[in-house]
Amino acid sequence: MRDTSANVGMTPTSENSMTASAAATKTSGRQFEMPKIEFPVNLRELAKEVMAQTRGNYEQIETVANETMRVLVSTQSAAAKSVVDYRAWMMKVAHGNVIAAFDFAQNLATAKSVPDVIEYSRAHARVQFDALTAQNKQLTELAHYVATQMAEPIKTSIANAGENAA
Repeated sequence: MRDTSANVGMTPTSENSMTASAAATKTSGRQFEMPKIEFPVNLRELAKEVMAQTRGNYEQIETVANETMRVLVSTQSAAAKSVVDYRAWMMKVAHGNVIAAFDFAQNLATAKSVPDVIEYSRAHARVQFDALTAQNKQLTELAHYVATQMAEPIKTSIANAGENAA
């Protein structure tokens, strides 16, 4: 009696096909084997030298790539902090401008004559001009600070690269 538990759903023809396929794979695998070739000693030495030089080059490239990533991350961190500082400064400026506008509107509402309106307008324009001058100076200082902070990691990296190259 034949054991059919392992061959459930298999017909005798499919069993023969699988056996034939396995035999073909065994014989065809031998056709593609690489022949064993013995290389001359000087060629093997040359290959070893090339591999050592390639490893050294790869290590140098990996070091430079890691340093470049460190510089990029550092620069990006400085840029992100600068964006936060700029937004905070803009909110402070906007708040000051809103307060000045409400003060001006309140003064205009209490004006009793045209000369009072003109005086309040002149005073408001002067205060706003002084505020604009101060804001422009602060913005220039902030931009200078941001540029310096973002350039510092790059300058350090270039200096280190110059030292390593020498």
